[in-house]
Amino acid sequence: MRRVLFLGKSMSRTRCTGALVDALRRHGVEVRWRNRVKWRRWFGTQIANRLLASDFKNYKPDTIFVFFRDLPQVLASEFRHDARIVVWCEEALEQLDTSVIDYFRLADLVCMSNPARFPWLREHGLDNMAFLMSGFAPRFHRPVEPQRPLRDVAFIGGPGRRGQRASFLAEIARHFDTEVFGRHWDRWKPRHPHLRVNGLINNRAYAKVCATSRIVIGVNEVNDDAYYCSNRTFLTMACGAFHLTHYVPQLEKVFQEGKHLLWYHDEDEALAKIAEWLPKVDERARVAADGHAEVMQHHQYYHRVSRILHWLEHGLPREDQQLLPSQALSMAKPGTAAK
Repeated sequence: MRRVLFLGKSMSRTRCTGALVDALRRHGVEVRWRNRVKWRRWFGTQIANRLLASDFKNYKPDTIFVFFRDLPQVLASEFRHDARIVVWCEEALEQLDTSVIDYFRLADLVCMSNPARFPWLREHGLDNMAFLMSGFAPRFHRPVEPQRPLRDVAFIGGPGRRGQRASFLAEIARHFDTEVFGRHWDRWKPRHPHLRVNGLINNRAYAKVCATSRIVIGVNEVNDDAYYCSNRTFLTMACGAFHLTHYVPQLEKVFQEGKHLLWYHDEDEALAKIAEWLPKVDERARVAADGHAEVMQHHQYYHRVSRILHWLEHGLPREDQQLLPSQALSMAKPGTAAK
């Protein structure tokens, strides 16, 4: 991978696409980033596709790096004859159908953060998947100067596709000073008027919320799939916050509870841990510092891209030789390649 056409929309809060582009460039890869979604909004689908096809022909990339479905299938079918396709998927993929299979089949490599979907995909003939958790880039998410706390608990994100986070956070707000930052909360505010809701924030405001909150809580869209957790986990720890997140199976193989972060299994346990840890100012600072050091060393997108480069050069191992997800977490430090 030396010349990459990167396809993905811009993301103001997570900066996932920008962080992946940054990681590729730190590895010495030449990257041209295109936002087809914006083109489609400006010019319509047909013109957007023609512009992208022309760009591909003129740029002549050896690899196309796609943020999930930001490359239409018709163009993927055309481009794959002249370039390798890498698909990056951070979605939980709660509902899988044949359209996902057909799309993934066009890729040389599909990087997924939810390995629970692998058995189903393999049953349908796919063997091009690899497990990689989400991550972050220090360029976009890093701690800011310590500031006076403005709230006990903060949550950054939406209410969930089924609104499952709304009642949970409303209950926390009944006991602790709580604020929520994110989109799509309008329909829930009348039901929970005591819950303080703010709008969407960018990555700089994300770091400020982390610096002014005693506890930043996490609630994944899916909490039952092994190893799958929101990118919120990495972004929050990268910004130096004390993070209390919902447990997912095997999370203890990624982080140490009480050292890097804390987790809870249900609403009652979350309330109990918030009450327990709010007075522990020094202990919270220690956990936040250790958590930040851990993600800096092991969980940057730079580390994820190291493994992608390795796989593209040497190939994925056979299914029976593939590493467990906990072993597949790249331990490469900046300036080194994964082995």
